[in-house]
Amino acid sequence: MIGAKISFCVSLISVAILSIAPITTSAGDNQLPAFGRDTVLVWKTKNKDYSSDFVIRIADFLPDRFLEWEDSQTQGTLFMSSQDIREAPGYSSSDLFKSGIDARTQNVTTMWLSQRIFQDLKAKKKIRINLDGVQGSMTLAGTDQMAMEVNKSKLTLPVIKVKDDRGSERWFLDQEDNPLMVRHLIRQYDQSLVSITTDRPNTLRFIKGNKLKNH
Repeated sequence: MIGAKISFCVSLISVAILSIAPITTSAGDNQLPAFGRDTVLVWKTKNKDYSSDFVIRIADFLPDRFLEWEDSQTQGTLFMSSQDIREAPGYSSSDLFKSGIDARTQNVTTMWLSQRIFQDLKAKKKIRINLDGVQGSMTLAGTDQMAMEVNKSKLTLPVIKVKDDRGSERWFLDQEDNPLMVRHLIRQYDQSLVSITTDRPNTLRFIKGNKLKNH
C-alpha cells in the first residue's frame, strides 16, 4: 500500500513537471514545406537609416524558376532556367533586379545558389566563382541554425555560412534542392529573410494571364 502511494505521488509530480516545462522542438523536427506557385518570401533590408521589405512571389519553382519581386519603389520579374539552377557557375547579388524589367539569367543565379556551387562549397570549402560579373571566391565558413517564420509558425532551420572575398557574409539554407539565401551582411547593409508563406493561394500580382502561360 505504501509503495503504491509513493508511486502515485511520483506520477503526480512527473505530470506537474511536464505541464510547466516548456515544449522545445529540435532543428531535426522542423520541416520546411515545399516551395511552389504562390510561395511568398519576405526579406527585411536595412542600411544605415534606411529600412524596407523585399518580396519575392514564386510562379514556378521547378524545373525552371519564374518569380516576381518588388520593394518599396519598384518591381519586376525574373526567370532562371533549369540549367542555371543546376549548373550556373556564377552568383549575382542584385544586378538582375532592375525596375520594370522581365529579366532572364545567363550562367548565374540570384537569391539561391546553383546546385553546382552548393555541392562544390560543401566538398571543397573554398571555390572560385563568377561573383557579380567578376571572378571571385566563396568560402564555406561553417554551419549554423537560423529561426524564421514559416506559415506563421517559428521554425529553426539548418544553414551554411558563406564568406566571399569582397567582405560579404551570406547564409543559405543547407538544402541542395533549395539553397535559399536567408541573410546577406556586409558592413552596414543587412538583408534578412523574415517570413516564408506557402499556404496562401493567388498571391501573384504581376505574373498573370499570358505572362504566366508563355514564360
